[in-house]
Amino acid sequence: MNETAMTGVPVGGTARDPIRGSGDVSGDLEGNRPALAGTHGPYCVVFPPAPDEAAPGPGPVALVGRHTERELVAGLVDALPHRGGALLLSGEPGIGKSMVLRHAAARCQGAQVLRACGVESEAVLPYAVLADVLLPLRRHFGELPSAQRRAVEGCLALTDVAEPNLYAVCAGALGVLSAAGEAWPLLVLIDDLHWADPSSRQVLQFVARRLATERVALIMATRSGQAADGIRESVPHAVLGPLTDDECWTLLRRQSLDRADPAAGRIVRLAHGNPLVLVEYAAALARNRAAGAEPWDDSWEAPGPLVDRAWSGQLRLLPPRSREALVYVAAGQTPQWPLLQQALASGGLTTADLDAAEAAGLVRMRDGACELRHPVLRPVVLGQCATVRRLEVYRRLAAVSTGELQTWYLAAAAPGPDESVAARLVSDARQARQRGALAAAAPAWHRAAELSPDPADAARRLFEAAHDAFYGGTTRDAAGWCDQALSHSRDPLLTADIELLRGQACTWLGDPGRAHQLLVGAARAVESVDRARASRLYGAAVVPATMDGQMRDACHIAARCEELADGTHGERRRHAAVMRARAQALGGDVGEARTALRALLEETRGLPGPEERQATMEIAQGLSWTGDGDLARRVLDTVIEAMRRDNCPALLPYALLARCEVEMWSRWPMARADAVEALRWAAEFGHLAMTGYALVQLARLDALRGDFTGCRERVAQYERWCGSRLRGLALFARGALGTSALAAGDPEAARAHLEAAFAMADEMGLVNPSLMPWVADLAEACLRTGGREGAVAVADWLRERDTATGLAWPAAAHARCRVMLARSAEEAADWLAVAECVHARKEMPFEAARTRLAAGEVLRRFRRPSAAREPLLLAQRTFTAIGAVPWAVRAEAEVAATGHRTAVHGNEPPPVALLTPQELQVARAIGEGLSNVEAAASLFLSRKTIEAHLTRVYRKLGVRSRSDLARCLAHAGVTG
Repeated sequence: MNETAMTGVPVGGTARDPIRGSGDVSGDLEGNRPALAGTHGPYCVVFPPAPDEAAPGPGPVALVGRHTERELVAGLVDALPHRGGALLLSGEPGIGKSMVLRHAAARCQGAQVLRACGVESEAVLPYAVLADVLLPLRRHFGELPSAQRRAVEGCLALTDVAEPNLYAVCAGALGVLSAAGEAWPLLVLIDDLHWADPSSRQVLQFVARRLATERVALIMATRSGQAADGIRESVPHAVLGPLTDDECWTLLRRQSLDRADPAAGRIVRLAHGNPLVLVEYAAALARNRAAGAEPWDDSWEAPGPLVDRAWSGQLRLLPPRSREALVYVAAGQTPQWPLLQQALASGGLTTADLDAAEAAGLVRMRDGACELRHPVLRPVVLGQCATVRRLEVYRRLAAVSTGELQTWYLAAAAPGPDESVAARLVSDARQARQRGALAAAAPAWHRAAELSPDPADAARRLFEAAHDAFYGGTTRDAAGWCDQALSHSRDPLLTADIELLRGQACTWLGDPGRAHQLLVGAARAVESVDRARASRLYGAAVVPATMDGQMRDACHIAARCEELADGTHGERRRHAAVMRARAQALGGDVGEARTALRALLEETRGLPGPEERQATMEIAQGLSWTGDGDLARRVLDTVIEAMRRDNCPALLPYALLARCEVEMWSRWPMARADAVEALRWAAEFGHLAMTGYALVQLARLDALRGDFTGCRERVAQYERWCGSRLRGLALFARGALGTSALAAGDPEAARAHLEAAFAMADEMGLVNPSLMPWVADLAEACLRTGGREGAVAVADWLRERDTATGLAWPAAAHARCRVMLARSAEEAADWLAVAECVHARKEMPFEAARTRLAAGEVLRRFRRPSAAREPLLLAQRTFTAIGAVPWAVRAEAEVAATGHRTAVHGNEPPPVALLTPQELQVARAIGEGLSNVEAAASLFLSRKTIEAHLTRVYRKLGVRSRSDLARCLAHAGVTG
């Protein structure tokens, strides 16, 4: 495959039939040959393959082993004309990741191939790798929505845009690749991902998750354990392990060594399956023997670490001036030839001094830059250089560089604190922040702190580093840098701000217990100095206290938060009042909480800014706990729509799960769609707490629908992710398992799970029954296992909660319990009538059907089959309609037992139940009037993905137009 010739016509492309904005599902898309861009920069090549190019045959480039990796690559590349995907390769240096990428490029026929490579020296430059990927495709920028185009061009410094929105950049990058793939299938290969700048990694992670419906394949390679944790969790991941002994011998045979050679056996043992080390040891042995060494001479086997042994012998053979020149290449990390010439000249060297290194295969020229043959050489070369000499080389490289790169060379050259360099890093960090590249700003702030002579400056800069890391998505760095900042800070007000950020980071990292303690301790420490800051800290402690299952503590600290905020105005007073009202709702003081939350909602309506939006979201969730589900849903719809419109998804997991809580009572498909999307975003952000909450919500939905295996798997996944760190969620997991066991006909297991969940709630101080929808299941499990007294106790608790809160759910659940406990048919009928009146107050179709099923079972037990038939038939129809399979089967059996022989028709599951969660989200967006482009921007997907989902939606729902779709969704209660 010729990587320099921009010629050749791709073959094998296929046309696709996307759904266009008009709603016409026919139509045809022609695949036009792209107008290929020229090579951009030294690391990126876009080219079409020659149609007559042969597949790679045996030889020095062919892979040895790697059968699993070859199959993964083949599956991805061969499907490229029809669909896309992503793959991450990882492994130790020299394990063969780059060879797998070369194999992928060689296999790819009928597609463009675009290559980019992370470079360590450019890891501090925001969006450097992204620029290498997107600039050759710049002709497609015009196909983006205007906001995304501005963001993409701003992050690439093509236009002057202040603080481009990161998620607009992500969506724009996906749009550019999608458009390129639509023109012709595209394979993107990213090598050395661990050296890509953080901003580019975030965008690549975003894109990698969303390529299934595009004609774009993305294969990335990274070192094990370095800078790609988020991507590892997002895409299929293959870890390249060591070669087997047989594969090692196959590789050595290509180096003219065989099993009879004792030295060859030694190489296999030393290499531990690393192909690079195998090849380099074999080459060192061959040179040793060519020089006339005796057979027992083992000088080719240098002492030290494994990689050092492979290279140090060659380095020692170089002339002194070549070794000196090689340090510039290693320190410069693939410097451009003119820059390298200037740097070498400043040290009395020339590029000719690198000839010996090039002849030895240690360096090579590629695309106008001089680079080491393999990245593992860099630490070897620098490790053999004295510290004073290495710092001098960095200074010389800085002298011939400019901009941010010069700043980072100066930072590397600083032997100790240096305020002038720290100030430059601060300036670069601020510029990166203005560009929206928080992931690039954070390390600049951190290095500035390391070079700060004044501890106060170091503390402030570490705080800024942690702030940008937190909001840039690297929460773990934020928590660690907060710890460092606290060790330097002597200012009580700065210390309070650091503690606030550290507590928030600990909360989202899934350690709410520690976050609760830290925030309360910091609030007490600063209370005498700054009451407003103390109020903010107490308020921030409410959420982790709740997650940790400390409801009583949450109420106490929320009250203290409001007390300290007394006399303040604006956002701080509102924040304190919201926290107080939410704590009251959880603690059972529903009436007072509802009044306060409604008043606060009126205050925040229409206020701009992310803080007000977050407050509105928290108010809405609190309203859902006080029985105002319809109002809460409307408010959350508005908040979620605004987050999507403004490309600000940071709080989307929280908002989606709050809406899921509301929809769980009546609209299971929408609840599931919200929970699945929330899980995806939470995992992408590394928010362990929201990940756990999404999993337990999905587990309950699985239990209600009768997917018992799915429920168990969700809970097991939650336990693997969260362990015992999120005690506040443990009762939800137990509740889901209990409901699942009851539906599966195992009341003993159900009782064990639900009694444990009830005990947890009591220990935590959670007395709001809206968050305990499984309590009536506990009463039924007790009755079915001979525990009538336990069922009576549950009924009494529900009656007390009904009286105290006035909520519809405990009143309906209490009535159901009394139906099950009835001593006569008349008593059961009376309590059924009470339950029907309560259900008229709030839409809870599943709960109403459960009550009717219980009443029918009791009436039939008292030999009233005629009276039992009507509630049983209603229950069966409802269960069938909402997809509660095990309950529908149970109701059908009861109906048959009454002597009713006519099959129940109608009320089959609505067609929307056939849609996947993401298909339902797309259908909802289109049904609410958004165009394909608007829906793509709203859901952070590409237009092609929207079109692919919409094709399936039309087919599954049997509709032919957008108006048909809107009517179908409105009829199903999804919209309108």
